[in-house]
Amino acid sequence: MSPVSKGRRRKPKKSGLSRRASRSPGSASPPGPPVEGDVEPAAYLDDVPPSADKAEVESILDRRMFTVAHQSTVIDGERFDRLNPADPDERAMLIEGEHPEYHESLADPVFEGELDAHSPRLHLTMHEVIANQLWDDDPPEVWQAARRLRDQGMNRHDILHRLAAVLTEHMYPVLAKHEQFDAEAYRRALNDL
Repeated sequence: MSPVSKGRRRKPKKSGLSRRASRSPGSASPPGPPVEGDVEPAAYLDDVPPSADKAEVESILDRRMFTVAHQSTVIDGERFDRLNPADPDERAMLIEGEHPEYHESLADPVFEGELDAHSPRLHLTMHEVIANQLWDDDPPEVWQAARRLRDQGMNRHDILHRLAAVLTEHMYPVLAKHEQFDAEAYRRALNDL
């Protein structure tokens, strides 16, 4: 399984001016939805070998564009354009951008609490782990489960939450009891979705 990103290696290019200085303390961050029409398919395929056939390329593109649906976002008033979804750090920024409700808390370095019974940092970390697993198709059961849920009409974000809930359930013994991660049990649970 793919590791979680440990930190930002480089700061992506942003457009527009930061609104941090002009916002009053305690004001909410402007929404950070993805920007429509900002996807460049080649960014999702730069590690695909040239020998891959058309069906394989289309399958990889479907999986990766499901994982990271956009390449631009707004985080805490700053717009970031043409982020590279293949880069785990920039992928993490795109995930953060999909959660504007957490931006203010995440910008506060001392905030360690919960919002709506969720830790924003843990929530985004679980999204990142699922995104890394989907991106790499490792384990493949994650994408198989996501496709089944999508075929049942579930929306993308809810699917990601369902996948993260299964992962969280299987990570709890690792974190709380220092047990070894049971990859086979995780795969079985994904197959049951």
